[in-house]
Amino acid sequence: GSSNLDVLPRHGHGPPEQVVGGRLFIEGMDCISARDVYTGRVLWKTAVKDLGSDQVYYDDSYQDAPTSTDYNQEHIPGANIRGTNFVAAGDLVYVVQQDRCRVLDAATGKTVRVIPLPAAKGLEKPQWGYIGVCDSFLVAGSGLVAFSSLLPGYDDFKQQLEELPPRERRRIFQFTNFDKSASRRLAVMDRHSGKTLWSIEAAHGFAHNAIAAAAGKIFCLDKLPPFIENQLRRRGKSPSTGDYRLLALDLGTGEILWENREIAFGTWLSYSSEHDVLLQSTRPSRDMVEDETGERMAAFRGSDGSLIWDKALSYASLPILHGTRIITQGEMINLLTGEPELRKHPITGEPVPSTWMRHYGCNYPIASENLLTFRSAAAGFYDLLMESGTGNLGGFKSGCTSNLVAADGVLNAPDYTRTCACSYQNQTSLALVHDPDVDFWTFSTLERGSSPVKRVGINFGAPGDRMAGNGTLWLDYPSVGGPSPDVPVSIVGKNPAWFRRHPSCIKGEGLRWVACSGVENMEGVTIVLADKPREARPYTVRLYFAECRQTEPGARIFDVAVQGRRVLKDFDILKEAGQPFRVVEKEYTNILVNMALNVTFAPGDSAAQSKPLICGIEIAAEERQEGAR
Repeated sequence: GSSNLDVLPRHGHGPPEQVVGGRLFIEGMDCISARDVYTGRVLWKTAVKDLGSDQVYYDDSYQDAPTSTDYNQEHIPGANIRGTNFVAAGDLVYVVQQDRCRVLDAATGKTVRVIPLPAAKGLEKPQWGYIGVCDSFLVAGSGLVAFSSLLPGYDDFKQQLEELPPRERRRIFQFTNFDKSASRRLAVMDRHSGKTLWSIEAAHGFAHNAIAAAAGKIFCLDKLPPFIENQLRRRGKSPSTGDYRLLALDLGTGEILWENREIAFGTWLSYSSEHDVLLQSTRPSRDMVEDETGERMAAFRGSDGSLIWDKALSYASLPILHGTRIITQGEMINLLTGEPELRKHPITGEPVPSTWMRHYGCNYPIASENLLTFRSAAAGFYDLLMESGTGNLGGFKSGCTSNLVAADGVLNAPDYTRTCACSYQNQTSLALVHDPDVDFWTFSTLERGSSPVKRVGINFGAPGDRMAGNGTLWLDYPSVGGPSPDVPVSIVGKNPAWFRRHPSCIKGEGLRWVACSGVENMEGVTIVLADKPREARPYTVRLYFAECRQTEPGARIFDVAVQGRRVLKDFDILKEAGQPFRVVEKEYTNILVNMALNVTFAPGDSAAQSKPLICGIEIAAEERQEGAR
């Protein structure tokens, strides 16, 4: 199988893997390898020198300086600030090596050609900075900008580096991260022949995180990093912002389509060709450079540069464009308006802001069409389709470098935890496929609000929440799986006994993951649907049962009443189901509820010692008929 012996160090933030055409491409210390997405088999591995550490693409200090006091052992931005040093297309892989680009055949790993950087004014051998591929074009950043040279006294300060304590050395090291963040010049080449088509010089530097290309256009931002701006101000020097510019150019010719010198801020550009919207912002995330704070976003029409909106917004991770949504850590923003993205509350039906949460994680979230992935203690995810909450994939964690990439029909998770001392140390590369029968549970920051409940499920004994296919959000009771909307539930019973099994133990059609847990020996349950008295309205109530013991018919017989009306008499789950561990569902319509739903249980007349049992209760408001009171 694929070894992790050449995996990049976990805190060095090398480039994440790239997946295309059934192959996963990943960088090692001095190599690029391709793995079969569906089997994990290493297809090829090619040695490539001059990949990383001295260019701050990643940190290899665990090889040369394994002591924890060395400043390189700390988290560094790496590719977070510099950008990737390789790009995989379906046919070719482009790898930066100092002043040239090695082009590998994607199927074999063999070198096809070497593309040198075009000559630049005043630079005999410029260093290749940014690299990107769009359609038939190769985009190159030429000559890294030494922003630290703008700071008075920095050269003398840097000479004292080795005399300072480790923590102070790391602070000084932060300065040099910015010297890898932008290129003096952009050149666009034919990606097959290497022929240079055009180039453009920067007034300050083209930030690598602020280059975006699509639909025949390339967008770039020419300015100083926020950290350098702030450092100059602290030294009594005003940064020269008059020639800052946000540019849009024709990708094939380099013709300037439009530019904006009034609104040029931050360090991040991303473009939605679907909606022709260019987003300008910063790139905050854990383990990023200083002063990358999320405070403002602006959206422009990509075709003509007209401003759509410009707002002060607080965000904690790099913005992800997803349809009409901008996803940041914890919240979502509407791409077209800049307003909070709204969703229909699954319990009350009212419009509420779309939010999500995660536990501790040292990487940043990334998204596919239906899945947001990140580290949340262990490997975590958020379902963008159903928005049921945050879940975890137990047993392993994702890396400090984001490595949970959903592509080619699988969730790819190559090991990116080598040398890590965190928990969840199942150090392996793996891939997962979606299986709707797999047991998973979620939690969320979603609050119930003050509106009455329209739809909810109470899942007794469950380890977390879960959204059903019909839109019912099932809440665990007692709440043990993390935060979730507060729907008050109370039970009556002297000695309730909780049970839980894996859903695979339950047979039959229906919600087996609801029926796999529950409570015995309960006399009644009250579920509050409204905070204050109101006119009673009709609900459909579904009760879920499954016999949790290997027993005989007649051993458990009980009555059930809903809102004081007996709906089941001498109910025998086992007799109804035909066997233990088989789901039984009972549905009752037109149940009138004012503030709370009450369901009571009592041993049947012929079984005084029976212990009533319930697995779940689903409640859904019925649509009122026209003219009905």
